[in-house]
Amino acid sequence: MMRQVASWFYCLLFAAALLLLMGLSLRLGPTPTSSWDAWNACFAYDDASDAQFAIRQIRLPRTILAAIIGASLATSGAIMQGVTRNDLAGPTIMGLSSGGTFCLLLGLLLLPGLGFNQAIWLSFLGAGLGYFTVYSVAFLARGGITPVRLALAGTVVSILLSAFTQGLTIYFTLHDEMLYWTVGGIANTSWPQVATALLPALPGMLAALLLAPSITLLSLGEEVAGGLGQRTQLVRTVATLSVLLLTGGAVAVAGPVGFVGVMTPHLARYLVGYDYRKIIPLTALLGAILTVAADIASRTAIDGQEIPLGLFTSMIGATFFIALARRRSSQRGGPH
Repeated sequence: MMRQVASWFYCLLFAAALLLLMGLSLRLGPTPTSSWDAWNACFAYDDASDAQFAIRQIRLPRTILAAIIGASLATSGAIMQGVTRNDLAGPTIMGLSSGGTFCLLLGLLLLPGLGFNQAIWLSFLGAGLGYFTVYSVAFLARGGITPVRLALAGTVVSILLSAFTQGLTIYFTLHDEMLYWTVGGIANTSWPQVATALLPALPGMLAALLLAPSITLLSLGEEVAGGLGQRTQLVRTVATLSVLLLTGGAVAVAGPVGFVGVMTPHLARYLVGYDYRKIIPLTALLGAILTVAADIASRTAIDGQEIPLGLFTSMIGATFFIALARRRSSQRGGPH
């Protein structure tokens, strides 16, 4: 009962923090604005006001898109970690982000006038190919699939796909076109991009919430889940489709925003335990908070310049991995 109350408390707390951050994001930018301008831009829009135009047409879609991307990547990471029982699983580690970016590059080469609709389908295709490539490499390794082999295979496949992407970018001189996709960012966001990200995110998130009880059982082990009557293969299949929807849409509009899906499930599990009915909504909130905060930092860290969103999340992710590695090393060492 206490844990249930705590999970609701954390959800309400982080939802309030997300709303405050989104409000702050609407205020920040080269055009001076006030809280009253933000309110009017949302509920009593006047297109003759420069401040309201900047909020309604530039900052608001960007802020909403950042929240969608963070929630999508974080939720997909939680699903992958629960299904694979691998704490290092995530869109960046498991080849989804690099696969989506690689297919987007091929699309730019073959279809120079690539639109958002084509981009999102190519992103889904690339994410799926990257994901299944990682599983194939891990499966072919001696001893079969284990969490460690999945993490190693994912790292190798991600590096390989990234190398192909960078090599083709240099060879065909697509630096300007691919800079946005390779570092991850949401500059110059418009409402169609928000709709593009939201369209796959909604069914993906709904599937994740419906799957949460089954993922909780599967995270205890396939034998335990099967012994309790769960159709494990069906759960894995639906979970994979949910991950592809969430990750494919995010990569299509923002490129590879790294490590959000790896970090946030750890914090959610630390706060509410191992019940994925609580982990998934909390992880979505934490992912949205992380990306909105990183987007604010990307716009304000250097006066007059913007740093890509993916660079901030990658720096945070690298710090997190060092801390996680040190914690695991100390646990394995034990008392002397």
